[in-house]
Amino acid sequence: MDENGLKTRISALPTTPGIYIYKNKNGDILYVGKAKNLRSRVRSYFVKRADLGPMKEKMITLITDMESIATDTELEALVLEASLIRKHQPPYNVLLRDDKYYLFIKITKDIPARIFPVRKIVQDGSKYFGPYSSASSVRTTLKLLRRIFPFREEKDRPRDIIFPHVLFGRHAGLDPASTWTPGQARGDNSATTNIIRFLSGKRQEIIRTLEAGIASASKNLQYEQAALFRDQLRGIERLEGSQKVYLPNKESFDVISMSQAKNQSAGNVLQIREGKLIGKQTFLLRHRSGTEIQETLRQFIMQYYSVAQDVPKKIYIPISLPDSPLLMQWMVRGKDQEVEFVVPIRGVKKQLLAMGELNAKNLLQEEQAETHTKQASRAALDVLLQAVNVQPPTALQISQGKTFRVETYDISNIQGTLATASMIVFIDGVPAKDQYRKFKIKYQTPGVDGKTPGVYAVKPDDFAMLEEALTRRLARTQWPMPDLIIIDGGKGQLSSARKAVRLAALAHGKPYTEIPIISIAKREEELFLPNNPTPVLLPYNSPALHLIQRMRDEAHRFTITYHRSLRSKEQTKSALDDISGIGPKTKKALLQKFGSVSGIEKATDSELIETVGEKKMKLLRDWL
Repeated sequence: MDENGLKTRISALPTTPGIYIYKNKNGDILYVGKAKNLRSRVRSYFVKRADLGPMKEKMITLITDMESIATDTELEALVLEASLIRKHQPPYNVLLRDDKYYLFIKITKDIPARIFPVRKIVQDGSKYFGPYSSASSVRTTLKLLRRIFPFREEKDRPRDIIFPHVLFGRHAGLDPASTWTPGQARGDNSATTNIIRFLSGKRQEIIRTLEAGIASASKNLQYEQAALFRDQLRGIERLEGSQKVYLPNKESFDVISMSQAKNQSAGNVLQIREGKLIGKQTFLLRHRSGTEIQETLRQFIMQYYSVAQDVPKKIYIPISLPDSPLLMQWMVRGKDQEVEFVVPIRGVKKQLLAMGELNAKNLLQEEQAETHTKQASRAALDVLLQAVNVQPPTALQISQGKTFRVETYDISNIQGTLATASMIVFIDGVPAKDQYRKFKIKYQTPGVDGKTPGVYAVKPDDFAMLEEALTRRLARTQWPMPDLIIIDGGKGQLSSARKAVRLAALAHGKPYTEIPIISIAKREEELFLPNNPTPVLLPYNSPALHLIQRMRDEAHRFTITYHRSLRSKEQTKSALDDISGIGPKTKKALLQKFGSVSGIEKATDSELIETVGEKKMKLLRDWL
């Protein structure tokens, strides 16, 4: 932006509150900011550069365009700022890293409610709790709660559909004789109420309610219901006992701690409810080097509480913020409560801040260690690519987000039966386990009659199995294409893989033949390359060799696990599985009574009728 044009644009800005948006030459948003006075705030960037810090100094050199949106109040500007940062993720703002991956607990408005973890809040009338930084802790909590207050999950289990009164009648506080079925809104929802109380930290309310329920049920001679309430009370008391008591006066508040590194920070939230620590969440943030801790804290508070569903009346923070009054006003929008930021000087609150800061520092250290591992893996990958004559991404491509995808394949079978193949994926030298895939081999070896899918009756043909797996994989054009394919095996497996790639290229009109393929033989750890009779031997202590061995071993582990799973299912299969009308429960009863299919065949009609009834007896006789 030239100087004359800049002065013209700034002088045209209003003196009202609003937000300003800086863009680069490509139109990408660099930064979104809030201002009480738009003209004055934007001018400060270009007039008082010495006060901006190195991060914003660099940003200014990239600015070629600017937009502004005036608002009636500074509070409206704050709300708009938070919304635009969350939507556009500008690189010069402080961002809650990967916030779409944090979990919430959703409680639907159905009666009885469905309760399950989700990744995104939808305005559908449901109640949400979160965000939670640990998916495993969310699932563990829900598992424990379901034992105490059984609830409907996202999808009904077969048992819940067949016997709904067992779970959602007696256990959910409904009339034991009710005939509620999934999807039917009926009855009291006391179990859901108690779960909401639990997630809100109101454990004492649950205890008082259950104690009153025990007394009332006992008085009315409803001993089964009283026993249920007693079991629920014991379960809650066990969970209560595991919560550490910090304050005897049963205060409720949040403690926000920060730890900042060069270009990333961690924010820790301790949730104290009724004097007990009920939650500890730690989140990573990314930002440019030189970002002030006050700005990091401010943006973390905005981004966390824009989705947090449980906002206490007091929030303890490590340092004061210039616009604390405005933030407090924003946090209680539409809610009948007040929020106060407090910087503790001494005592328990100060100790909690220190504990939260330690949690944040630990997460940063773990992240830095993981980053170091990723860098080492990337370096090992570059050495491997150089050894097998494959061009790695350029520095420019990497800066634009280009990654390098390696797919490794392995085959497992016993004399051709239950043949399986695996595809494991490493991106930039690091496993991407969510992209692993497994294949159950379907087709027959060439030369066999071709009428029996999945059976290699003459002799197992690993080459044909590998060819099939690659052919089926490359037909999945919606999957990201590999930058390198690695085959577990020697020259024969490499030849089969190249054949599959050529056929896929002809079938789909894609440049699959440009994908580099290599194979690794186990005996000497030789790497075979196409059109190269001399194998490549990496030094035994080479990180590149260790990386390709890890890929090969991971593919072998993955396919063996799948193969064993199929073998286990095959061994437990019986002729009863193929009879329509004979379900798992009937099969179990028959095998318990008669021991085997042979025993069932020898049983008399009256014995079968006594076990499964006349109709199923006739089915068994017709089939067996």
